[in-house]
Amino acid sequence: MQMRKKVVYLDYASLTPIDKRVERVVSEYVVLERAGKYANPSSIYGAGVEAKKVLEASRAGIANFLNAHVDEIIFTSGGTEANGLALEGTARVARRAGNKKPHIIISEIEHSSIIEIAAIMEKNGCEVTRLSVDHFGMVSLDELKKSIKQNTFMVSIMTANNEIGVIQPIREIAKIIRHARTNITKSMYPLFHTDAAQAALYYDLNAEKLGADLITLDSIKVYGPRGTGALYIKRGTPIEQIMYGGGQENGLRSGTENVAAAAGFAKALEVAAIEKEEESKRIVILRDYFIEQLKIRFSDLQVNGAYTKGDTEKRLVNNINVTLKNFDHEFFLLQLDARGVLCSTKSACLRDEDESYVIRALYKTTAQKTPQSLRFSLGRFTTKRNIDFALKMIDDILSV
Repeated sequence: MQMRKKVVYLDYASLTPIDKRVERVVSEYVVLERAGKYANPSSIYGAGVEAKKVLEASRAGIANFLNAHVDEIIFTSGGTEANGLALEGTARVARRAGNKKPHIIISEIEHSSIIEIAAIMEKNGCEVTRLSVDHFGMVSLDELKKSIKQNTFMVSIMTANNEIGVIQPIREIAKIIRHARTNITKSMYPLFHTDAAQAALYYDLNAEKLGADLITLDSIKVYGPRGTGALYIKRGTPIEQIMYGGGQENGLRSGTENVAAAAGFAKALEVAAIEKEEESKRIVILRDYFIEQLKIRFSDLQVNGAYTKGDTEKRLVNNINVTLKNFDHEFFLLQLDARGVLCSTKSACLRDEDESYVIRALYKTTAQKTPQSLRFSLGRFTTKRNIDFALKMIDDILSV
């Protein structure tokens, strides 16, 4: 009989497995459906009302995670849709209010869903400023200040980068934007959106403290079900729908809601909130141990993005992005895969790209060619034994 190969998953930044506690919540709702107790949450008969109660309880759970109001949470199909609604939905209102050439500011290392929609908006008449980042992946607050203009309707800066794990100074950015509203635009603009999909497990996303008008969350990054996410929209934020139909989700996201997934998403965030502090302490120890061991094996190892041992403020505790000089990183990844260790060379959203635009941004002034990179991302089910197994497989590759 063929023995099952051991697999160590170190790609949590790409996709988190569904937590069993979340799975149970989703399964409970599925069981109800099989028993005939199912209905569209927009229906007014009894079963529909019950489905609506589950949906609204889930919305309240997500609002609680963000310290927000229940009516500030809009369910989406995931982080990509939430980002699209945040940018395009607010741009449409800005145009209607008389802003003939709406100006948006993003960073050059945003998630591809922000990068791509900004490019489309630019083709359709918007003005786009892409803030550069330094060698550590941090945006320049001075450059941001200089970039805000009278027609700036939006600043969108991600909380934490999905490839290099760098955490941006979101609260300081919010202060700059508030100052600009008072002294430059003398209006509610620019709005502030942050894609916090990668940060939810390890970073405090208290909406009031962050100071953002819109916040993106994604269930697949927090051990929740696939195909669901949420956009926090602060009360009074000018935004309109970009999908049309039945007018669900306060008229901002038409389409029958996935009640079971919403319930699972809320449970995933509930678990994350409870375990965040202890889990961060556990994971940062594993991260630092792994990096130190990699440095022993690769004397010229380069950690991409801001990194200091023990740091939890400037880099996500679960992120390890490294460059191994004189190695073909894609071949190295395939060798690891053959030995049961799963990691990545760049964001899964860049599957067809030859290189990572995030890594290119870090080294654009210091390297003639963009360095290759490997990303190991740890998670809830990662143990020291897993790390040691990965290190053993690396040793095996190096010995060949």
